Amino acid sequence: MVEIISHASASELISLSGAYLEAHESENNLPIGLAYALAKDPLRYGPEPPLLLSVLEKGEVVGVGVRTPPRRIVLSRFAANEAMVPLVRYLLAMDAPIPGVVGPVSAAQAFSACWAEAVPSASPREAMRMRVFEARTVADVPLAAGALRLAGMDDHWLMAQWMAAFSQEALGEPADLDEAEKNAARFIADGLYIWDCAGPVSIAKAARPTRNGTTINAVYTPPEQRNKGYATSCVASLTKKLLSEGYSFCSLYTDLANPTSNSIYAKIGYVPLGDALEFDFAT
Repeated sequence: MVEIISHASASELISLSGAYLEAHESENNLPIGLAYALAKDPLRYGPEPPLLLSVLEKGEVVGVGVRTPPRRIVLSRFAANEAMVPLVRYLLAMDAPIPGVVGPVSAAQAFSACWAEAVPSASPREAMRMRVFEARTVADVPLAAGALRLAGMDDHWLMAQWMAAFSQEALGEPADLDEAEKNAARFIADGLYIWDCAGPVSIAKAARPTRNGTTINAVYTPPEQRNKGYATSCVASLTKKLLSEGYSFCSLYTDLANPTSNSIYAKIGYVPLGDALEFDFAT
């Protein structure tokens, strides 16, 4: 029998399902990272309450779902994809708006199929194919000219422009400069890193720390600075720094449609662990 538990807080979800998520911590870096961030700051992703679900079968956790409105629901690895049917029924019964799903391939596909069957107008559309990578050591790669440094508020305007460009290019989202300014300020406060070669030429950010690791995201190099080794140098140096500070590993997602980024991370020492999918549902 499948049981769905809706948690009142992220700390409650971690208490019940944290061990399940941490058994594959890098592959589950998105749901567990969101949970840890929400446990620290419940308003981290906006004023609307998040959806925090543990899925149990015969009393054992078999999966987790996290949604921070208005975004897609994020799924962990599922030990039993058969649990998707009752999960979808539960979400429909609570009238939860689900614009899409992101998760490991089998989980995302199973959820999308169940959602489409229950909601014929959903018409799932594959939005992105991704690969999860993990690094526990950093290869000795040659670095480009320049050095890694923390971004400061003096960089805010330029970082806002880069955030808008990154959203449009990497995420397929409209370039909203007001939103980009807010994101840039938040990223700088959290710890945004710049590869500086007579000025900023590439960026990367550590995000969603978990018990043993952290994720690197927001990797961006403006078009005029590409193919010069700046992104490789930025990510390699930041990964080495984070590992030296006590994290056991760093993880990241790549877009499989971008072979350049996949080759860069492999060169640095990132090892592929599994693939993930994003689906959007018609509204």
